[in-house]
Amino acid sequence: MVEDLQPERLGELIRGGWGRSLTIKESSASTMDDASSAAADGADDGHVVLAGQQTRGRGAHGRRWDSPPRSDLYFSVIARPSVEPASTALVTLASGLGVRDAAASFVHGRAVQVKWPNDIWIDRRKCAGILVESRTLGIRIDSVIIGVGLNVNRMQWPEALEGVATSLRAEAPGENPLDRAEVLAAVLFHMERWVNRLVKDGAAVVVDALRPSLALLGERIRFEGGEGMFEGIDHDGAALVRTQAGLRALHAAHIEPLES
Repeated sequence: MVEDLQPERLGELIRGGWGRSLTIKESSASTMDDASSAAADGADDGHVVLAGQQTRGRGAHGRRWDSPPRSDLYFSVIARPSVEPASTALVTLASGLGVRDAAASFVHGRAVQVKWPNDIWIDRRKCAGILVESRTLGIRIDSVIIGVGLNVNRMQWPEALEGVATSLRAEAPGENPLDRAEVLAAVLFHMERWVNRLVKDGAAVVVDALRPSLALLGERIRFEGGEGMFEGIDHDGAALVRTQAGLRALHAAHIEPLES
């Protein structure tokens, strides 16, 4: 299942610090849980847990992440950024910007966007999801677990995902499968770059870079408890929605386009 994702090959492709330390599993219930355990045991910043498939992969809001073998990437990164616990949401946005940049490098001529706060869309179809969970010690963050599910080579979908999901291969020129090791190395590099920029330069750098790549900007959307016009994100990364009652800042929500 993971013949193309061996440490020796990945070691040749990794360009930063993330991914230099790896745990590769044929199958995992959830790489998030595996990485959380590894973090508790003292795993280094940038350690990656990668699985050929997941049997209980999860996304945001408790949703299940479909994780079949051989085609895609399922991994979690242990990060130990020097940020406040309240900045976990910004780590999600920085990670999403990194995944977006990596995906765009394999897909040319397509609109690759971040659907706030944690999905990656290619021409309005979901290609990846990011899940971030933090572990705190007292008033500081001990570690942040960044889970990524990225559709790389999948070409067929369950009926419920038809027309909703896509993959890099489905959107990339040519018919050959993409090299998953190259994709993983690119994703880790860009994620690490943006999380490091968040730590070094602050939220504004990430938020300003993200704004041009936001999906649903200027469109009517729905969220838990309401609907309105999506006007972008504020300096803290919260979604700004213009409702009948005025402008609302959503710090944690799931948004979707409002069906006409």
